[in-house]
Amino acid sequence: MGPSELFELCLASLPPVVPGTLWRAWVLAPETLVPLLALLALPWLPGLRARVGGGERWSWLLGCLLLAVSLVSPLCRLSATLASMHMVQHLLVILLAPAAMAPLLLRMRLPLPRPALTTLLFGGLIWLAHAPPIYQAALLSPTLHLLLLAASLGLALLFWCTALAAEPLRGMGMVFATMLHSGLLGALLTFSPRLWYPVFGSGPLAWGLTPLADQQLAGLIMWVPMALLLLLAGFWIAARGLRHQTLH
Repeated sequence: MGPSELFELCLASLPPVVPGTLWRAWVLAPETLVPLLALLALPWLPGLRARVGGGERWSWLLGCLLLAVSLVSPLCRLSATLASMHMVQHLLVILLAPAAMAPLLLRMRLPLPRPALTTLLFGGLIWLAHAPPIYQAALLSPTLHLLLLAASLGLALLFWCTALAAEPLRGMGMVFATMLHSGLLGALLTFSPRLWYPVFGSGPLAWGLTPLADQQLAGLIMWVPMALLLLLAGFWIAARGLRHQTLH
């Protein structure tokens, strides 16, 4: 990687990351770094600082750290080389990071839509983001790349906030519905005999994978680890809600 590429977004139009260049492939693109730093500072804003507990602040910082891993670390560049690592980045942006950040946002008492609508919007985004024309265009167009990233994080935060604020069984139902349809998408990717995303080109070959095997691994990551994480999240949301009801 050249020094100028350090400030570029993670796009497939850049040279692919290979094992020898991985640990130099950090990303300081201002389009993602500046919003990330702004999110990091949110718990210390004057209007929110007094209302946020220590646990919520640490959870928020964990979420920001996971976003940094997905957008600043070499994982970001690697996600433009391998579909499987793109899926790992996807899990961080829509699942792990926003789930950790949601408890603090609930302190802001923002209006939330109905759980069914939120689940439908979130699910629609997941399928739209993996439709081959959108998926590939977002890896080539900086504007679409940023729009899809912002939409993914924004809707994911809305989804997890709604799930945490809903009645325990309804929140659990939101997560389980997401587990079912995302698992279906993962299975379709895993067993598809054709390549959905040729945009990665020969990048996977440097990592010992054919493009189709890389795509199948991406599908497997969505199908199994994501389903397991959502399953655990569903039970955690139910247990958290029931504990809250018992205390009150």
